Amino acid sequence: MHTSKFCLNPAGDTPSACRLFDAIVSLCVPVIVSDSIELPFEDVIDYKKIAIFVGTKASLRPGYLASLLRGVSTERILEFQKELKQVYVTMLLTMSLKRSSNLSPICLLICLNWERLG
Repeated sequence: MHTSKFCLNPAGDTPSACRLFDAIVSLCVPVIVSDSIELPFEDVIDYKKIAIFVGTKASLRPGYLASLLRGVSTERILEFQKELKQVYVTMLLTMSLKRSSNLSPICLLICLNWERLG
C-alpha cells in the first residue's frame, strides 16, 4: 500500500472501515466506489481534497477505472498526498489531545487503529 498511488475503497457495511484509514496512513489516494456513502469525520475532513469518487455503475464499466486513474496527473496525485498527510497529522494530534478524555468506543477503536498503522 505504501508504494501505491491509488487504493480502491469500495463501500462497506460500516463508515469506519479500516481500509480508508489504511489508505490515509499510506498516503494512498482513496478511490471511493459508492453512489452514496457516509464517511467518518465528514464534518472536519473535506474528502474531495483527498479522494476520488466513482459511482457504482461507472466503476463496473470495463476499463473505466483504469482510464480514469491513468488520467490523473502526477501533480494532482501529489496534491492529494499533501492533503492526505495533513489529515493524517491532524488526526494524530487530535488523538493525542483526546487520549485522556472520554471517547466513544468506536472513536477509541479508530484512534487506536490509526496509531497502530502510523
